[in-house]
Amino acid sequence: METTQQPATTGAPPQVSDRRLTFTIVALGVGAIASILDSTIVNVAVGHLAQVFGTSLTATQCVITGFLLAMTAVVPLSGWMIDRLGGRATWTTALGVFFAGSVLSGLAWDLPSLIGFRVLQGLGAGLILPAMMALMAQAAGRERLMVAMGSLSLMVQVGPILGPVVGGALVQGANWRWLFLVNIPFCVAGLILARIVLPPRQDDGQKRSLDAVGLALLAPALVAVIYGLSNVDAGSGPASAGVWAPIATGFALLAAFVLWSLRDGTKALIDVRLFRDRSFTVAGGLTVLSGFTMFGGLLLLPLYFQQVRGASIIEAGLLLVPQGLGAAVLIIFAKKLLADVPARWRIIGGFILMALGTIPFAFPATRDMTWLLIVSLVVRGMGIGAGTPSISALAVAGLPKAEIARGTTAFNIVQRIGAPFGTTVIAIVLTRAIGHAPHTAAGPATAFGTAFWWTVAFTAAPIALACLLPKAEKQQS
Repeated sequence: METTQQPATTGAPPQVSDRRLTFTIVALGVGAIASILDSTIVNVAVGHLAQVFGTSLTATQCVITGFLLAMTAVVPLSGWMIDRLGGRATWTTALGVFFAGSVLSGLAWDLPSLIGFRVLQGLGAGLILPAMMALMAQAAGRERLMVAMGSLSLMVQVGPILGPVVGGALVQGANWRWLFLVNIPFCVAGLILARIVLPPRQDDGQKRSLDAVGLALLAPALVAVIYGLSNVDAGSGPASAGVWAPIATGFALLAAFVLWSLRDGTKALIDVRLFRDRSFTVAGGLTVLSGFTMFGGLLLLPLYFQQVRGASIIEAGLLLVPQGLGAAVLIIFAKKLLADVPARWRIIGGFILMALGTIPFAFPATRDMTWLLIVSLVVRGMGIGAGTPSISALAVAGLPKAEIARGTTAFNIVQRIGAPFGTTVIAIVLTRAIGHAPHTAAGPATAFGTAFWWTVAFTAAPIALACLLPKAEKQQS
């Protein structure tokens, strides 16, 4: 394996050369695209699947919920697997399970079988992101991590850009089975590239045993919280027992896990003492708050184009392409310009751009100004491109190499809770706004405007939190 002239730390793989790092980014990006593309494709096809199987929308929603719960349940296991098996073995296992789930989902004969195979898919998907972050951190090192995460984010933007478009095209013009079979070439390419590019585990003789008690507390805790939040999306009010009971149970189990972890953090499934690191804690808070700003907007935008503008699924997907292009443009052309900008200013600037790109959607009068909305999406995409990679890199940049696997696991757990929590709150705001909107042609635009204003208002919190980052927090290219 090619290496730089920097000495390697004992018990850890050496940092790779810039050329090898580029190959690593491509290998990880191709594999990650599969899970990202799949989630965006299936989300737009729930109504069609309900018609295909002759079931209710609530029952069909389990195709998404089962995937999400399985993905959440397996995340706590990822850190132990990376420590025990190595990054490459964990990565190929994740892609292999996701590949099998995709093929079987494409061959499903009824709704229960599809839900079961989607659960298998979710188990693979839950391991993909933590393994990807750990491998990237080990290959890039602290000095190049911010730039490397930006390049990787550029690749995985293909999922959000193509997902709604491809999903709409497959739903309207092809067999529904291709919603899942489309993942096959990405999985196969990712597995081949992983064997060629990613380094095998270097055995340092230290294999951590599985914290069975921690897993028994943490996995059900996360599943319970996500399940409660998904019930709000399914139409239950926040005061419903189906919402607050699992959420309360989940947080009680989380509290028990924290107490268990504090007894001996080095042997725990996740060492909660990682949150003593200031940058790690702030990054976790930022990823939770991005659920209201970034993910909340991603929820509203396709609905806005379909319900306010009357666009079809394919048209809505095409209208969202400028957002992905905005992220790509910033990452490509501002890469060198941003290389010496501290992480705090990248993140603050990113959230400001997201807010500026969201504001035009809050005015009912702009609903027919296509050019303004497209420009706004480009600006919003630039904000996502500036802020998201910086938050992900910041989460592990200050951790010792021995803690990277558990650090990425802890960060992804926080992310798994933050994204659905934020989008659920925004969905509740939208639902109530629609209920109080005037029954006129401008009513839907007014309701969405209220939800978009809330999304903009929530941007103040991550901007304030980012100001707490250490001033010296900076990555060199």
